[in-house]
Amino acid sequence: MATAVLDLQTAFPRSGRERIGAYAWLGRMADKARASVAGTIGEYIYPCPMDKGFLERLGVTPEQFTSWVEQGKDDAALAAALDERTTPERRDAANRWVLVEKAESLARQDAEEGRSPS
Repeated sequence: MATAVLDLQTAFPRSGRERIGAYAWLGRMADKARASVAGTIGEYIYPCPMDKGFLERLGVTPEQFTSWVEQGKDDAALAAALDERTTPERRDAANRWVLVEKAESLARQDAEEGRSPS
């Protein structure tokens, strides 16, 4: 089942802290990828350096992730596709990179988008 596409010209993507399955950042990246494919990405960038770093740690290319989005995979299917192609160690490294090493970037994004950092 496909997920509705956000118009990132009028709405914000999800916080990078929000998890889908066992993955931080996945929701935000999925929102941006879907908007990119639909032509509604606005000022956002996909794949941005954080998207690329996250996917690199998982062992997935941006092209592979984009193809899943183009196939209409919903959030649960994206998480399942990652589960099939990565290891728990890679997943934990990717989450740690986003949530710990890039914590300042997450805080800045949340503040710019009107969310309280959690």
